[in-house]
Amino acid sequence: MTDTVHASGGLVFRPDGDTLRVLVVHRPKYDDWSLPKGKDEPGEDAARSAVREVEEETGVRAKPVADLGEVSYRLADGRLKVVRYFAMVPITEKPFDPNEEVDEVRWLPVSDAATVLTYERDRRLLRTDLSSLVPPGRVYLVRHAHAGDRHRWEGDDRLRPLSERGFEQAEAIARVLSDAGVDRIVSSPYLRCVQTVEPLARMTHLPVEECPGLGEGSDWKPILSRVEAAWGINVVACSHGDLIPALVEAAARRGARVEGGGNQKGAFWELEVDRGRVVAASYHPPP
Repeated sequence: MTDTVHASGGLVFRPDGDTLRVLVVHRPKYDDWSLPKGKDEPGEDAARSAVREVEEETGVRAKPVADLGEVSYRLADGRLKVVRYFAMVPITEKPFDPNEEVDEVRWLPVSDAATVLTYERDRRLLRTDLSSLVPPGRVYLVRHAHAGDRHRWEGDDRLRPLSERGFEQAEAIARVLSDAGVDRIVSSPYLRCVQTVEPLARMTHLPVEECPGLGEGSDWKPILSRVEAAWGINVVACSHGDLIPALVEAAARRGARVEGGGNQKGAFWELEVDRGRVVAASYHPPP
């Protein structure tokens, strides 16, 4: 038996209006409330372990934004346990499935979490200035690639595919954005949009999440709210020639700095999101 147990965990947090909420878990075996954590696997680095453990225990896929250092304490059998914690922001969240290790999860305001958490070592981590740790997020609004002439297509327009030129553009878009640190790929359910981001999905090993709100003719307001929630993460969103300009114009009216302009197929707008607001938008023509 080794004398030291190495584990990793996450202080996962998200904004809720003017407050921050943190993710806490209840463990029935110990009847305690703590931050999600778990043992490192052989050869696994601490950050990867923290991401895996948080998702396994809570259903939340999260991104580390800062290393909060190590916390150590003695276990009942006398061994030393060393836990490396990371400040993390959520990317996606699945419905929670109670299990033997964790039977309840809660998103609590920091002040409430400080009362609920069982251990002082966890409560000390809450004193971190979490807001200062989060870098600006980026949302890449991609207009679908070339899909031929709408008027020559006889079937359901939602099923109109990319043209040969469009597939070439999709591959080029993937090469440009594959190094952007993409955390999530979302798309209008229209086939031409999904096909535009499929090469990027293959390169980044991320799924394409279909979002009806990105479809042609959709209201820009709910989508802008989701863009503004991209706190510390990088998202690629593929949509259409009517919705994307409306989103950029709305961000400009709210004070975003706009550089360049255009609405070509296969082009994208790079939006910088800081603390719930789009602060800059720059246009990138088709690669």
